[in-house]
Amino acid sequence: MRTEPPTGDEFERLLGRISQNVLQNAEDPAVLPQAVSVPRRRFRWGAVVVAVLIVLGLGTAGGAVALSLGFLGSGSGDGAPVVPVPTTSSPTPEPTAAPTTAPPVPVTPTLTVGDSVFSPGDWGAGVTANLSGFAPNTEYALSIDSRYRGESGPDAARPYFSVFSSPVTVATDPNGAASLTWTPDVFPQNFTESGESGYLLGSYVRVDAGDGPPFDDSVPGFADPLLLSEPLGIEFLPIASVTVTAPSCIEPEQLVSGEAGLPVSFSGLQPGEVVFVSGRQTGRPTSFSFGGLGRADGQGNATIVVSGNTAMYPVSRSADIAPDSWHLEWSASYRQTPTEEAPVGTLPLTVGGC
Repeated sequence: MRTEPPTGDEFERLLGRISQNVLQNAEDPAVLPQAVSVPRRRFRWGAVVVAVLIVLGLGTAGGAVALSLGFLGSGSGDGAPVVPVPTTSSPTPEPTAAPTTAPPVPVTPTLTVGDSVFSPGDWGAGVTANLSGFAPNTEYALSIDSRYRGESGPDAARPYFSVFSSPVTVATDPNGAASLTWTPDVFPQNFTESGESGYLLGSYVRVDAGDGPPFDDSVPGFADPLLLSEPLGIEFLPIASVTVTAPSCIEPEQLVSGEAGLPVSFSGLQPGEVVFVSGRQTGRPTSFSFGGLGRADGQGNATIVVSGNTAMYPVSRSADIAPDSWHLEWSASYRQTPTEEAPVGTLPLTVGGC
């Protein structure tokens, strides 16, 4: 069965057949009633036009023919049914939601500590750490991580070791942010008690999960933190502000380990400050050295006893190394890193012939 209305010549033939049938019916006397004198009606082409439009718009040929016959058989456009034209409605625009003004939550953890500068052994108003982008409603541990050159050298698995302050706990808010100002229980020192690790590489605020820095058996020391801040601003103290006194002459026998040794007294130190003293020979060393290490008391005073090795390794007399000479060098752990303009402290010393 066809599903499309006739078009072109076929449609013209269809209209011709329909018109011929109508005319034949009109000429048949058995069909036509007796003529009555009535006003002649005008033939309205609107009915034909409507019929053609309906034929073209329908989906099947059968429906189109039936409608066309109905309209044309009436002989007039009067009383022809009005086909409603479907109206199309435009969609009602929906209101657009107002843009949110809430700032986005950072997706990368961030730790800032500001630009405060601290001097031993006073933290002043304290250390302020600002966290953002961390897990919300979570506790973290903050501590001061002071790093020193590893004694095994820069090619080691970890070329530094750390000295930590006691950790403090901070909890993030629902946005993963937190801020804390606290006074750490220790102040970073410029060198450690080992006397061999060199000066401080840097001090940082570190963030760890749990209770604090976790120990890591895979490498010497502790595991890396979740996040490490920029280095804290620390200004160490001048060496010249410390007062030092010591005997100017000592016999080699007194420097043997276990004997009286050479007492060197200090004042003007910070409480708990580590002091390192050693004997140095000018020129090329030809003798065994001597030294001592100690810590200042609560008033900033310390007495360091300097001694050498056993009697098998005696310290050479000054007369035996002339024109070279002996002197004492000293530094303390809250003092500035020595430079040519500000070297370590020195004291002259004569060994033997006192």
